[in-house]
Amino acid sequence: MSEPGMPPSGSQRFLIRSVSIVVLGLFVNQLLQTVGSIGLARLLNDPVAFGEVNLLLQIFGMVTLFLNVGFNSALVYAFSTHKEEALHVKFRHAVAGSVFFAVLTGLVLVLLAPVLAGAYGIPKLQGALVISAATLLFQSVVNIGVASFSGSREFRTQAFFMVIMTVFSTAGMVVGVLLPVGGYLWGVALWSCIGSACTAAYVSWRAHRVHRPKWRGPLSARQLREMLQYGVPMWAGNIAKAFQQPFLVMMIGSISVIAVGELANASRITGFVGIITWAFMIVTLPFVADSIRDPEESRRRGTLCIRYNNLALYPLTAAICLFPDELNSLLFGSGYTTQDSGTYIRLLALGVFFSSVGRLGGNILAGVGKTKANFWVMIVAGVPVIALVPLLVGVHPVWAVWIYTGSWAASAAAMIGFFHREGFALDWWRAYGQPLIPTLAMCLFIGLGRLAGAWFPVFAALGVAGLILLTLRMETKGLSLGRVRITR
Repeated sequence: MSEPGMPPSGSQRFLIRSVSIVVLGLFVNQLLQTVGSIGLARLLNDPVAFGEVNLLLQIFGMVTLFLNVGFNSALVYAFSTHKEEALHVKFRHAVAGSVFFAVLTGLVLVLLAPVLAGAYGIPKLQGALVISAATLLFQSVVNIGVASFSGSREFRTQAFFMVIMTVFSTAGMVVGVLLPVGGYLWGVALWSCIGSACTAAYVSWRAHRVHRPKWRGPLSARQLREMLQYGVPMWAGNIAKAFQQPFLVMMIGSISVIAVGELANASRITGFVGIITWAFMIVTLPFVADSIRDPEESRRRGTLCIRYNNLALYPLTAAICLFPDELNSLLFGSGYTTQDSGTYIRLLALGVFFSSVGRLGGNILAGVGKTKANFWVMIVAGVPVIALVPLLVGVHPVWAVWIYTGSWAASAAAMIGFFHREGFALDWWRAYGQPLIPTLAMCLFIGLGRLAGAWFPVFAALGVAGLILLTLRMETKGLSLGRVRITR
């Protein structure tokens, strides 16, 4: 990265610009989801019904993790390294493979629907899940279309697609409650399916118009196998990292649907933290893959991604952990603020923070063709959740969420170990140490403000100002605190 006092390099400007575009799209996404959840809570005005709808959404979200078996990741990598081959060969293989596995996943969901409905004691859940199975087909097509733009580093279009998808899905959720065909669960599932179909049609049309891929042609077993060799570890790792929260909610839902609603609200709040790492994950893989022939440049870019991620992630995580009840009451109303809700928010925020190490690190290594670390690190994160959450959820849901957060902390340590194992050690001080300094200064002022009573707003403003000024100082002139540079 550029030395302090020097203008930013071209790669820095590209990273900041691209991430800013994706963050804006993800922020709008999260805002729409939060507004939809707020509207849903107000329309239903019933914590039990609210929990049941969120349970349906969480189950569907968990099932979508099994789509495409990594074809979208393989397509992103192909577009980043060999675009012509991606357009003429791998695009149609990705579409065919993704749709095939979507059909299989949908059939499994249909078979499991009565079992899940019986397990939760919600008869209407069965029909809603059957309807949701059709949505998987459209979702698989959307994933491949979006991957083609991500691999081409057309992040503005990708961000726009995200917003379109969220608009349709959120509108479907709200319309499903207003026009409950067969009940609000069936209504949410049906209208969400219609929205997904509209999204798939638009994304496919845009991909064809911009890229002109070769949709028709022979399918090669060798090509499919090569794409799976790259994509399966990424796919399996993504399942391991993304299944945990839906699994946690499903386990807690068997004990208390009210707790499900509290967790849903917590995930909406902490989702604003998660969009930072999500944006960097989207940009990082093609950004690092573009420099695959220059290992030192790849390391520099990897360090840059983590550093800028943490400059935003640290203060946002701290702010949510400091003011969980205030945020919950402001967004969802005091009726949803309980003794446990603040704990859920803090634990999920810390979970997002710890998960950023493995999630972003996995995409950095995937950018240089190493995908196995992504899989094993996420296994480390998932095993404690599977093994311990079912045992502790009956004692108290809070204990289950503690396991969720602790498993992500373990995965963060494992990811750092994999960086060394793969011979891809980063500049750890610049990536993780230095970005912490402005956040510590902000927290110090806020802590003093709480002791000062009525002067708290002044100290809070000073804390935010200190955060911004220290960050700018660090990025332009550096800090005279010494440097610890770890290299190979």
